[in-house]
Amino acid sequence: MARVKPLQCPYCNTMLRSPMDINFKDMEFTGGICPCRAVYLLDRSGRNMGETYLNALTFLSRGDYDKAMNLDPEEYETVEVDYNYQSNTIGAKKAGEIHCKIIFARLTSNEQKGQ
Repeated sequence: MARVKPLQCPYCNTMLRSPMDINFKDMEFTGGICPCRAVYLLDRSGRNMGETYLNALTFLSRGDYDKAMNLDPEEYETVEVDYNYQSNTIGAKKAGEIHCKIIFARLTSNEQKGQ
């Protein structure tokens, strides 16, 4: 079982603040941006990961839905973690705690160079 730890980027280990409501172009979601250019998006229910995943790729594509839909799997990486918004921690679930999911996503270095 994974231990509980503060919310941090899985790519660069930067400690991150709690997800915030973001309005970007025609998109509305809860998440944030890491200094390493990774994005993280919250799925409050933990059951809507498909939409959260697509929103993360669209956000990485600067709001271009068509570009996000046409990204090859080699052009990005994702990590999914359990998240406790009450304590801003990731990791193991305890009975009775409300857990959400967070998707971290970033473009690979080759794709970032093209932006």
